[in-house]
Amino acid sequence: MVFHFLMAEETTSSGGFGALFTALGLNWQALILNALAFLVVAWVLGRFVYPSLVKALDAKKDELEAASRQEREAAAKLDEARNQAQQVLAEARQSADEVLAAAKADASAQLDAARAKAGEQAERIVTEAREQLARDVLAARKELKTETAKLVASATEAVLGEKLDEHHDSQLIGRTLEGK
Repeated sequence: MVFHFLMAEETTSSGGFGALFTALGLNWQALILNALAFLVVAWVLGRFVYPSLVKALDAKKDELEAASRQEREAAAKLDEARNQAQQVLAEARQSADEVLAAAKADASAQLDAARAKAGEQAERIVTEAREQLARDVLAARKELKTETAKLVASATEAVLGEKLDEHHDSQLIGRTLEGK
């Protein structure tokens, strides 16, 4: 072991870095060429591919935030609709109480009608809000799928260095999305 250390020391002092790399079993020329190739690939990716991917991801993030904001607004509208329904119901009860003071029989009929109307209106408002929320979520998902397909096509084109026709693009994207 001491002999190997002394030989390596002699080789290093007489041959420089080349001998050191040779002693370690490395080809320094190939190492430098590989390092240069890596730097060129990293530069090309950093210059052309990553900026477009980052832009696309930022756009998707903004769209998802907008969809989330719309969802929160829809939830707020739903709460508002519930509050309005409660207000309508409260007004109907107050009206029924006033009519009850005037005529008990007439008040009973008006109370039933007001409750039915308020319940139907509340149901309708809640149903409309849920339907709108479902439509918004579905539209956001469709848009996300479309944008993802475009992003995949763009990234594929950047990686392959050529543009496929629309038919091959859609087939490739479909196979890729089905694979996941």
